[in-house]
Amino acid sequence: MTASDNSKTLEKPNGNLPDNDSRPPRKRSAIGLTFTAANLPTALSLQHCEDCGQVQYPPRELCGRCLGPLAWRDTEGSGVITSRLDLHHSLSDFFKHKLAQRSWAIANVKLSCGPTVISHLDLASFSAQQASEVAAGTEVQVFSHSDCSLQSVLIATAPGQDLDEAAVRSKRARELGLLDPAPKPGGF
Repeated sequence: MTASDNSKTLEKPNGNLPDNDSRPPRKRSAIGLTFTAANLPTALSLQHCEDCGQVQYPPRELCGRCLGPLAWRDTEGSGVITSRLDLHHSLSDFFKHKLAQRSWAIANVKLSCGPTVISHLDLASFSAQQASEVAAGTEVQVFSHSDCSLQSVLIATAPGQDLDEAAVRSKRARELGLLDPAPKPGGF
């Protein structure tokens, strides 16, 4: 067998042909998949307890406070950053490619409705001076959008953005690089 024979198309263990794009991790639990489904038509939808009103995140089967039933509802995304970090290394091929260009900002955000979420931080939505100063205590607005693996992710932007329009949310996600797969030379 020659070296050129080894370069022929190989099949992945699950039988699918390899692709030349790297995408964000797409594995989600059954409850996690409901988060994606609930957030497709809206800026942000979280579970609310039908008995006590507690807002839940991450998604779960029953209320964390009273064990009551939960329903997905549109939710206000205003909040405050509690911590921020810049990712410089990842084991994911998708993020490895993105991190070769620049670090990736991530923030924990305490939403005004209660829960704390982990979100991608859209520094470009802040003015240049503000972007370098985005830290704990900074007010943000959180919304959800599908990434290129078709899974909903959370994105924190500067407050005052008009996120009611899907086109605006899509533009912010695209500018972050979440909608485009990363090239993966040589397949898988």
